[in-house]
Amino acid sequence: NTRTSNLQIVNMTLRNIITMAYHIKDYQLNGPDWMNSVHFDIVAKTREGAKDKELMLMLRSLLIERFKLETHHETKEFPVLCMVPVKGKFPLKPLEGATGEGGGTSSNSSEKGGELKATQITMERLAEWVAGRMNRPVLDMTGITGFFDLNLKYSIERDNVDPEPGKYPVLPLALQEQLGLRLEKRTAPIDLLVVDRAEKVPVEN
Repeated sequence: NTRTSNLQIVNMTLRNIITMAYHIKDYQLNGPDWMNSVHFDIVAKTREGAKDKELMLMLRSLLIERFKLETHHETKEFPVLCMVPVKGKFPLKPLEGATGEGGGTSSNSSEKGGELKATQITMERLAEWVAGRMNRPVLDMTGITGFFDLNLKYSIERDNVDPEPGKYPVLPLALQEQLGLRLEKRTAPIDLLVVDRAEKVPVEN
């Protein structure tokens, strides 16, 4: 939650604050378990009209100063999913003259599944969205460029639970049937941020 005059974070875990500040996915962060459960509020003054990138750099400095955060980067082979097109099955045509400005996604979902409605979305952005629901890195290996409008209806796969009759297919199958895109299991080097030190009780300002 950011505003032009200050940066305000309410009731967020340190893990979520770090992933936001360093613009990384949850699976890219290695740190102690308590970072998942202890919640913090942060309010910091910023200059008028500060851009998001500036706010995140400021948040990193605050984490280092208040939480004594120390980190390093590692590269590790990680199980990933690669999103690739099924030959001749990709149904969408790129939008002429689209720049991505004014585009966006709206999705309604529950633990059973949901629907994604996207305007002016790229395949890279779609892969990021899929990754958020598969809890695993999803790499865009489609080679498909441009911006697209799309609609995707899917169910969430749950252990030991049969999908309800009449429901939409699970996400990987929905991608294949509705968008002609397949998810392949591979391994790839992923950049990880490793937390070497973080204080549970932050230094007061």
